[in-house]
Amino acid sequence: MTRTELAEMYEEYFPKIYNHIYYKVLSQDVSNDLTSSIFLKVVANIGSFDATKASFKTWIYTIANNTLIDYYRRRKTDAPLDSVDEPREHFDEQTNVFKEEALGALHNALSTLEPRMREIISLKYNGEMSIRDIAKLLEINESTASTIHMRGLAKLRKILSDFPE
Repeated sequence: MTRTELAEMYEEYFPKIYNHIYYKVLSQDVSNDLTSSIFLKVVANIGSFDATKASFKTWIYTIANNTLIDYYRRRKTDAPLDSVDEPREHFDEQTNVFKEEALGALHNALSTLEPRMREIISLKYNGEMSIRDIAKLLEINESTASTIHMRGLAKLRKILSDFPE
């Protein structure tokens, strides 16, 4: 991979991967560390990428998810949201146009979702992945991924319906 291709890949995927990680860990410092680790792994393993097996997006998100799994194994925790109290402005750098209250409400609503539901929503909207690609990545049936996605959105709508516009 040339330096230019590497820079283009980094520019395209860094914000998506960072946001995906942040949705999971809700910590700017941890998100920065894990995202850096992910991109080091991508560069180190770019030779093993096989476009006949999966798209590049699926491949890089697989690396991201495996890195997250390793992180949680090291921490020995299944509930990353319980002890986090970070400033909301780091929640999603691409949503700076929203008011802080809206980000706080969204953060609180997301934290109530089951981890798999939160992951599917993150992959769909931060990762801009199709339900088909998400199902392939998570090794679940496409209809299951779609159902979890729709139920998650319904829960978010219900929770956020009380939020003033």
